[in-house]
Amino acid sequence: MKVFLYSFLILAVTLFSCKNENQQLEAQKVAQKNEAVFKNISKMWQFNFPTPRPEVDATLNRWNEWRQFEIEMLQKPKSTLSAFQMKTKNLSSKADTLSITIPFEYNKPQILSRITTLNTKLKSLETFLNLRIIPEQKIAKLIPEINEEIKGLYKQWDEIIIKKAIPKEIGEELMLQALDTARNANPDKMREKMEISD
Repeated sequence: MKVFLYSFLILAVTLFSCKNENQQLEAQKVAQKNEAVFKNISKMWQFNFPTPRPEVDATLNRWNEWRQFEIEMLQKPKSTLSAFQMKTKNLSSKADTLSITIPFEYNKPQILSRITTLNTKLKSLETFLNLRIIPEQKIAKLIPEINEEIKGLYKQWDEIIIKKAIPKEIGEELMLQALDTARNANPDKMREKMEISD
C-alpha cells in the first residue's frame, strides 16, 4: 500500500511540474508575441493632423476638447503593449466628448457624422488592442482609416468656412429665415391658429 501511495505521489508531483513548465513556456511565447506586436504597432502608430485654415485654427484653439484629443493622438506610447491599450482607452473617452462640446459653427450633421465615424474607428482600435491575440493586420488597416477621417473633418470645416464666405443674394437671407421659421414652428400653435380661423 505504501509503495502505491509513494508512486501516486511521485506521479502527481511529476504531472504538476510538467503542467507548470507548460504554463511557463506558454507565458513566454505570449510575452514574445506581445513584444513583437508592440514593436509592429509602434511603427504603425502615426496620426496626421492637416494644417487648418486660419479661421478653422482660431475655432479649434478655442475648442479645448479638440486640442486635448489632438495632443493625446500625437503622443505615442513608448513602453509596453498595455501603454497602447491605455492610450486607446483615453482616446475613446476624449472622442466621446467631442460631439457634445462641438463649437456652434461646427454643430452640423455632416461634422457630427464624421466625429461619430472617427469615434467608432477609435473604439474598434481599442477593442483590437484589448483582445488576447491582437490582429495586427486589422490595426494596420484601421490606422490609415482614422487618418482619413481626421482629414475629412478638416475638409468639412474648410467647406463650412468657404460657404460662409460666399455672398448671399438680395432677399436670400429673408427667405432662409422664413424657411427656418416654418421648420421650427410649433405645430400646436399652428393648429390653434387654423382652428381659430375656421
